[in-house]
Amino acid sequence: MTTSDLGPSAFSLDQEERVRDFLGRHGGPASNEGRRGDLDYGSRRWSEVYAADGYTLRCEWAKVGSEVHMKFIEIAPESTP
Repeated sequence: MTTSDLGPSAFSLDQEERVRDFLGRHGGPASNEGRRGDLDYGSRRWSEVYAADGYTLRCEWAKVGSEVHMKFIEIAPESTP
């Protein structure tokens, strides 16, 4: 795998484990929209998962040179990251 291949699929095992944990702590998936696909904002990309209690789990990743940076953020209901 080259760095150009890195993206959410390269981290899928860790990401899926975090999603399961997040949904388990927040009452399962939201009834209206459980997950949003990849969003692109310049050099930063992210995916979001929505929980039943209003929390959002955002997985952000960015490629800087040959490095890929990834982080998970839990966003409380009605807050802005």
